[in-house]
Amino acid sequence: MTKLWPLFVLLLAAWMYLFGTQFALAHDWYSSTADPVYQSSCCGGHDCAPVDPSWVSETREGYRLTMTADQARTVNPQAQSPVDAVIPWSRIQSPPNADHLFYACIYDRDRAAPRHGVICFFATPVM
Repeated sequence: MTKLWPLFVLLLAAWMYLFGTQFALAHDWYSSTADPVYQSSCCGGHDCAPVDPSWVSETREGYRLTMTADQARTVNPQAQSPVDAVIPWSRIQSPPNADHLFYACIYDRDRAAPRHGVICFFATPVM
């Protein structure tokens, strides 16, 4: 077993490098974006994620995002309250990839107007 230890350590380090950087890069694109209206950074490192399309509906003004507190925690683990926000068309951005239809970045507590808890919102264009 002691002869296999260096091989195990090498394999573990390779796995962490390959898959650890993949997770970091997956979140990295949020960090390089800003809300087009408010010009604030979209992500603080833990507050963005794909959202279930059933939580999103289209209105005349933009997309409406409705989440329970538990659903909000799937986007931002620190979220403490539900989200019910209409994101105006002027604030909606296209994500750099089309892995999911919708992505959101949300505050953990603030649900006040005009943002109603949504820092940034991304919708994949549908052709």
